[in-house]
Amino acid sequence: MTAVLLLLLLATVASAQTVRITEKPAGLVSGILYVPIVANAPVERLEMFINGVKSAEVQGRAATVQVNVGQYIRRLRIRAVGYDASGAIAGEDEMVVNDPRPPFRVHLQANDQLDLSANVIFPSEVRIAGVDFYVGEEKVATVTAEPYVAKADPAKFPNAVYARVVARATDGSEANDVWFFGERARESVDVTLQQLPLSIASGNASLRREDLVLNDAGTVRPIEQLIPANDLPLHVILLIDYSESMLKELPVVKAAAKQFAQKLLRPQDRIAVVGFNQRTFWLTGWTNDYNNAAQAVDRVKPIGETHLYDSAIEMLYELQKTPGRHALVVLTDGADQGSRFKLDHLVHYARYAGVPIYPIVKNTSLSRAMRFGIGYLQARKLRGIAEDTGATYFIIQSEKELAGVYARIAQELRQQYQLVFYSDPSAPDSWRPLSIESRGGQRLRIPRGYFP
Repeated sequence: MTAVLLLLLLATVASAQTVRITEKPAGLVSGILYVPIVANAPVERLEMFINGVKSAEVQGRAATVQVNVGQYIRRLRIRAVGYDASGAIAGEDEMVVNDPRPPFRVHLQANDQLDLSANVIFPSEVRIAGVDFYVGEEKVATVTAEPYVAKADPAKFPNAVYARVVARATDGSEANDVWFFGERARESVDVTLQQLPLSIASGNASLRREDLVLNDAGTVRPIEQLIPANDLPLHVILLIDYSESMLKELPVVKAAAKQFAQKLLRPQDRIAVVGFNQRTFWLTGWTNDYNNAAQAVDRVKPIGETHLYDSAIEMLYELQKTPGRHALVVLTDGADQGSRFKLDHLVHYARYAGVPIYPIVKNTSLSRAMRFGIGYLQARKLRGIAEDTGATYFIIQSEKELAGVYARIAQELRQQYQLVFYSDPSAPDSWRPLSIESRGGQRLRIPRGYFP
């Protein structure tokens, strides 16, 4: 009998959440973003918040809000809130833009009539198995597909204090939220855990957490974990310039790419070979097969312009989808022709992504010019991108240098650590300088800053 009543109650659930953002982009967003919002009764007014700051207010139950994301790609947490005639929150929805691996979390909405709805945000690799709704500790529904909505019988729970929701992923992980009826007992707080790559530039390869001093924007932070490279998989994208400007350089680049894949890969590591000119093209998927990576380098002949900045931004986004450690190794002549984004946009997004970028420039013209004091501005820009992300850069004049360059990168990545710490949860969404020292005498390399 109870099961029958529950089915009848679920049959009356509305076909959508009280407030819903109807289009949520899955890829990189820049320029103007249009955010359509629709709501049901009892909503009378809509507000939109971006990274916690109110950006728009509209009377009624439908709106399309224009957001100027700009060319400087950054994470945006967009939340739509609906209010009833009394000014009370009647429903919410949210999305994360330009973040390929948002935290797995669920946000519960409820009212005194026990109308329950949940908004689930999760990384691309996560698959939702189901969302369980509870009133108190009694489960009232399990929903396996969007919209995640349910209804319980108020007469059955006359003294309900709280409702809760559990979103379950197919890999066994969970996200939880609680709604307290009446006044909200607390607001959700975003996780402030930071995970950054740490490399040993010189000195003893053995690091101890207690020997490290981490300075975060002038404040010394305790280090929660120091995870050695052997404990984490490594995903590397080898991005190769296949533009016409690389025609003379490409034989050297091909040989170097093959050597790099051979030196780098361990059983738990993966590499992807991606070419670019006006666009990117995946020559391999993620692979541990050195022969597959080596053969891929020979498949494409140089043609077209060099959209270096656009291609690097796209690859940074793709790398963030993968677990463990990351690196982007860019083989190019260092010139950009025709990119929609500029170098400043790449620098900004590289800081956001937190992926080490290793530019390797084989450019006879640039190397020759540098002998006469020309080209240092371009070299400084490349060095800045590398150092901002905790990596290093190389401008080589002869193919004889490539063996040493690739051996150095491979060794650095094999000796890398992941440093974990908690940042200030109230810090604004802006670049925070970061530095580290070792009492063990090593010279260390980490990103020069991060976005919280």
